[in-house]
Amino acid sequence: MHLFRIKPTNKTKRWLKKNKLNKNALQYALNLIYNEINTKHTIKKTDLVLQVDYREDSSAYVFGTNKIYLCSDPYVTAKSQKQKKFVIFLHFLHEFRHWMQSQIFGVRDSQLGYTEEDFKKNSKKYSNDKYEIDARKFERRYVRRFMRYYKEYITFYR
Repeated sequence: MHLFRIKPTNKTKRWLKKNKLNKNALQYALNLIYNEINTKHTIKKTDLVLQVDYREDSSAYVFGTNKIYLCSDPYVTAKSQKQKKFVIFLHFLHEFRHWMQSQIFGVRDSQLGYTEEDFKKNSKKYSNDKYEIDARKFERRYVRRFMRYYKEYITFYR
């Protein structure tokens, strides 16, 4: 069993509040999703730092760390609060999958098949990289369940 604690930076706390997101519900949903996937019986605790980056238009994870960066406005075309949360959760799960690739599966940034330049240009080399494909599959596979768990927490603890 893995227990994640999300530790938002001070700016991120304000961003969460502005976007009507509950940090404890995020933690709850993340723990349920992860422990459904990984059913090991040893207990491990991990603090994940969550930082909103106001300078970037894409979210990111730096391999080898416990820090997830979310862009401040990933939901430009979203029309409702539910759509905004959905897009934020997609970004969060995508970057969390990169954390899993790094910390659980032992992938190093040197194993990525793209450069920082490829990432910034959103090149085919970047979008066709096996770790990016895996992260996109992961986010799509789990986002609805994540939203359901998030909502469950909000409903139960209000």
